[in-house]
Amino acid sequence: MNAAPDNPVLLERLAAEYVLGTLRGPARQRLERWRADSPLLEGYCRFWEERLLPLLLQLQPLAPPAHVWSAIEQRLQLRPVMPRPQLPRQLAIAASVLLVAALATLALWRTLVPGRAAEVATISSPAGLLWQVEVFARAGTPQRLTVRAGVFASHPAGHDYELWALPKNGKPVSLGVLPDQQRATHLQLSSPQQQALAAAAQLAVSVEPTGGSPTGQPTGAVVFVVPLRTVS
Repeated sequence: MNAAPDNPVLLERLAAEYVLGTLRGPARQRLERWRADSPLLEGYCRFWEERLLPLLLQLQPLAPPAHVWSAIEQRLQLRPVMPRPQLPRQLAIAASVLLVAALATLALWRTLVPGRAAEVATISSPAGLLWQVEVFARAGTPQRLTVRAGVFASHPAGHDYELWALPKNGKPVSLGVLPDQQRATHLQLSSPQQQALAAAAQLAVSVEPTGGSPTGQPTGAVVFVVPLRTVS
């Protein structure tokens, strides 16, 4: 496969594995080629780099117990021909520390990865996909929102498109300005946004001044109203 796949969920998972370091060999080399040609994949890689790499830098070095290296040798059936000099022993300890740090980062990464979306909405025009909206929930409450822009998404001149939750019994609540040109927006939802999405069956898109509505409510034309679908 010479070109990057067009599945945003797959691309984000591969980007996370690439940044974490669990993507190895030909698969890693292939993703690096895709990254050079795919703005969407580049955005995902930068997203995970900004979030995972600072966590790695915060890890404190740990001195492993003396039996750790012996256990690794036995498991891998390593039998040194001659006594190890001091320098390789030090390298072994450093490798063990790096292994512990990598496992700690992996455990933390697993708590950060949102998993599957609880709800999705697709916003399209006759030309094709404009935005894919994914709502990630925890314990039944919306927690995070991801919006991925398709190839046909672009802002009207001098304006932005803004996304709104439409609660069944309440006013629209802004979910932010929509991205364009195959970019992605990741939003940690505030309490009002969580409540609005929990009570909403639809999303809307309006045309607003650059930067979004100045009033907190739609001020321009509402150009899309789409359903929120529960992911089975």
